[in-house]
Amino acid sequence: MELSGSAVSGDEKDFSGSDDVSKWYRYDVSGNSNQKVVTHTFLYNGKQYRNYTMLYDRTKKAALWAAFPMHSSAYPWNVTRDDSWQYDPALDQSWQPKLSSSYGGSGGYTRGHQVASNDRRTTIYQMYQTDYFSNMTPQTSAFNSSTSSDWDDLEGNIQTLGQSIIGRDTLYVVTGAIFGSGYKTDATDNDGTACPVPTDYYKCIMKVSFNTSGEATSATGAAFLVNHESMTMQTKTIDQMEALTGFDFYTNIPEGIQNSAESTYTSFF
Repeated sequence: MELSGSAVSGDEKDFSGSDDVSKWYRYDVSGNSNQKVVTHTFLYNGKQYRNYTMLYDRTKKAALWAAFPMHSSAYPWNVTRDDSWQYDPALDQSWQPKLSSSYGGSGGYTRGHQVASNDRRTTIYQMYQTDYFSNMTPQTSAFNSSTSSDWDDLEGNIQTLGQSIIGRDTLYVVTGAIFGSGYKTDATDNDGTACPVPTDYYKCIMKVSFNTSGEATSATGAAFLVNHESMTMQTKTIDQMEALTGFDFYTNIPEGIQNSAESTYTSFF
């Protein structure tokens, strides 16, 4: 996937009523006018940090993937969940589902975060950005929050792992939705607009170590594929997930250590 042109930028939602508002950045995707790459940022201790980056597809009314870093010092857990459902200011509202309340339609779907609220708990405004409608997909309640859901367990395990990362290591997470053959369209937003329902969800994780000069020196990785209907999980390598989705993840990691981390499944938990 290639990006075209210069980034467009704008202000995040002014949740705090303050003039000190962070920026979003939006990029065009070469050859695909239905997709945009968006990065959301937040302010912490006077500095601007990347919150997450997503590839948004308006034909699916959903992000195909979202990527973000985890580190216990740079992204500590300071706050608890507090919802604030909003349109994503970086995307035209006509591209997004309206989800002030849960999805309608015949499936009884809930608002399922791609980047979970509990993934981003450094500031309340960082967390609020996970409630943008662009970050939602229709998920069954059993998949989204049941104690028997492999997806729910996987999210919790990655969050625990992310908060264990210290020193010069960083955990890089990619989470996404797959709209496989015969995907359903029985979910609707609050205006009655049809919203495609993913057949599968996935997560890729790569733990990268850096030296004192900031150079990546080693990496390990793993990937997970969870079926939406059966809620069963398969472990994969990142290479296998890239082949399945058609995306090339972790391109900024040096090729030598990237190839090893992507071709080998590491058991992190």
